[in-house]
Amino acid sequence: MCPSPASVPARDAALVSGGGDVSSSPWRLGFPDDEKSRDFWTSLRASDARLTRKWENFTASGRDVGRRGELTRAFARQNGLGGDGRRALWVQWSGARTKRARDGDGGYGGRLERSNEVENGGDVRECFEQIDLDLPRTFPEHERFREPNGDALAPLRRILRAFAMDKGASGYVQGMNYLAGFFLMVYGVDAAGEEDAYWTLRCVVEDLFPGYFEPGLKALRADLDELDRRYSIVSPEAHAKLESMGLPVKYFTARWLMCGLIGCAATPTVLRVWDLVFVDSDKQPRETLMRCSLAMLALQAPFMCAAEDMNSCVACIREAGWMVDNIDAYLHRVSALREQTFPITSRNRTAATPSRKRRYEPPPTPARAAMTPVGNTIYASLVSFFSPTPSKQSVPAPASTRTTGMAPKRLWSFEDKPLRKTPPTSGFRRIDDENGAETDEIEMSTPKRKRVKESSNAYATSPLFAKSPLGVKKKRTPMKSPRKSPLSVRL
Repeated sequence: MCPSPASVPARDAALVSGGGDVSSSPWRLGFPDDEKSRDFWTSLRASDARLTRKWENFTASGRDVGRRGELTRAFARQNGLGGDGRRALWVQWSGARTKRARDGDGGYGGRLERSNEVENGGDVRECFEQIDLDLPRTFPEHERFREPNGDALAPLRRILRAFAMDKGASGYVQGMNYLAGFFLMVYGVDAAGEEDAYWTLRCVVEDLFPGYFEPGLKALRADLDELDRRYSIVSPEAHAKLESMGLPVKYFTARWLMCGLIGCAATPTVLRVWDLVFVDSDKQPRETLMRCSLAMLALQAPFMCAAEDMNSCVACIREAGWMVDNIDAYLHRVSALREQTFPITSRNRTAATPSRKRRYEPPPTPARAAMTPVGNTIYASLVSFFSPTPSKQSVPAPASTRTTGMAPKRLWSFEDKPLRKTPPTSGFRRIDDENGAETDEIEMSTPKRKRVKESSNAYATSPLFAKSPLGVKKKRTPMKSPRKSPLSVRL
């Protein structure tokens, strides 16, 4: 609901219903109303007036807000920063003042001189060309950024070129122009404001949001996936509807995270968001920005569920930042998300590869330790062939670390008993017939029975060489006498 001039205090009535160009007020930073209704901007202006009054009462006791005590953090998270203290506190809380004090490369002025020297050559020439292309695209609706009379274009060009000098050929990335231009509007376009905007930009890109502006945008893509997952927890119905249409939230919120909602929401709302980011810059600034983006999407969930087609859903996402007309309620929603936990589900866990899965191995035993795992290779067979077999008195070998689940049979070892040349249940001897001729016979006997006479053909004593190597059958001498043993068999 939008308050009327009569419903606000007399001190704020002049701000709400004051005449003149409302876009020239400091709470708007000179940005136009973007064809929004009068009630929308009136509500935001009344909210800024209340913030200014609360901030004056909070700092009236002489409290040192620069130290970021617990009370200062609680006030900034619930209301934001008001008055003229935003510029000084942003520079201090972001770490820009400390980074400027530790710099030893001649400061901001030295970088500007070096950028002028390499303007016509060097590895940053492509960056300079891209900067010149992006300058007219930076807030074209703002009067101070319009060509050719915009007084903020020259400071913005110097800031971006000085930043590109520090990083080399990959120093400038699209999106930095919106950050630098917005900081210029907060600090001012004078020399001191230009230098503060430069150091604040360096702290945001290097310290607060590392990886957002690096090649590949790995950190940004990871945060977009996390934002999509959290939205499925906060607003499951709206998320399911977007998924059914093939419209993931991350496709429309890349600029939200990369530019800190600059250009994606009204200026008073963006100022409050950056108040929260800088007051928690020493803790989790990326988490704070994600909560702010998630709160905007959650406020649009009922409208997404009621949307009839795909175009209406896309419009709800793109206009989510411009639908926040009650900043106090919005900040309360962000604080509620701070207390909510988002557990990691199995969908986000990295699945282990099958080769890394460990199966159950039984405890080692002497019999299992004797079975050395052997692969189907000649080398593995030779290793198993020459491996000694552990005795019963020896300590059992540790279990194999292979995960095959099967142990092949042991081949042979030198500690085994020598192989027998005859079957254990048969004996071999030559039997003479009546005429004195010798006949090859195998007499079945018990294992204890010894051989009577052994033939010169050694191969015939083994079952592996039952036949002649040349495949020629032997001639058998017929038996004239029926001298047969009941257990003998003629070959």
